[in-house]
Amino acid sequence: MPSESVVATSLQPATWILDLAVEAIVTLPSAETLDREAFFGWLWDRCGEEGLMGVFEGAIDAAEAAALGLVESPRVIDAAAAPPDRDWVGSVAAPRVACWFADETAAREAAARLANVRGCEVRGLRCEPQHHTDVAWRASFAAIDVPGFGTIRPAWGEGVASGNPGDATIFIEPGAGFGTGQHETTRLCLEALAAWRRAGGGLARVLDFGSGSGILGIAAAVCGAAETDSIEIDPLVHEAIRANARRNSVGERVRVADALPATHASYDLVFANIVAAVLLEHAEAVCGRVRRGPNGGLAGCLVLSGLLGDDVPAVADRYERLLGVGPLEASLGDWHCLRFAPPAGGDDGAPSCR
Repeated sequence: MPSESVVATSLQPATWILDLAVEAIVTLPSAETLDREAFFGWLWDRCGEEGLMGVFEGAIDAAEAAALGLVESPRVIDAAAAPPDRDWVGSVAAPRVACWFADETAAREAAARLANVRGCEVRGLRCEPQHHTDVAWRASFAAIDVPGFGTIRPAWGEGVASGNPGDATIFIEPGAGFGTGQHETTRLCLEALAAWRRAGGGLARVLDFGSGSGILGIAAAVCGAAETDSIEIDPLVHEAIRANARRNSVGERVRVADALPATHASYDLVFANIVAAVLLEHAEAVCGRVRRGPNGGLAGCLVLSGLLGDDVPAVADRYERLLGVGPLEASLGDWHCLRFAPPAGGDDGAPSCR
């Protein structure tokens, strides 16, 4: 992992971009009809050797999706495995598509060819000037301060991870799964970790259920956790979690898996920063992993986030019934965090962060 704050990158050449609007069904000059995905394959077959470098098949952000009636609220938290009905682009009659070409001639020839394809409208041709793409992208990520916890820095920044109470430092690669510290839910969970530490809570074993980039489990390991299990169903980010752990010098203490361990071992601290539907679905499994005291009372801490205001009552009620204690609620912006911890004066000798 490089330690330089800025690394050298080559200057990217100018790129010509052909903007299209592609309907669900298109008709070729030969009268053959293709659905949108098959059309993209046809486009690569015809233009792949003539300068086509990439096809951006469209994107719709949460605000646009809400305006189009595809989702009830524009406030959504990303998830490693989005539900099938999250195909917002596929739900739009003619989403915006961008095709990248190496030079102007190839782009103009493609535009002329597509002019005879019904269901594919050529919206324009533009030139993107040369620029240092990597430098510009990295410059958009600054250090993030989390009150009570410390600082999150990009993985390429200088320095080493530190678990100093109230002034910890961790390094995370942006884009490697959800959880760079920019989202409110991640910061709420890190504040909960700091509160558990201040209360003297144990960190022998930590579970991060739905870990994304691995940031929460890695933060716990940097703060002293001896063992961390990072559970992430998306195998594409597993290596990114391991790389983030190595960057923070805790690679040997962070295990990565796609499902909860078969053994029913308990954990001192459990994070589940996902969406409400998943939290409700896995409530019994998650609660069953939080450490209990000798008298059966709650001895560990459970932190739930990824919740909007309307989600809180159902999730809080479900987990309170299973754990036997009510939550402490925190919020940041539109997002909420529920922290279940041993009550003050409990009979199991566990610390309270309430």
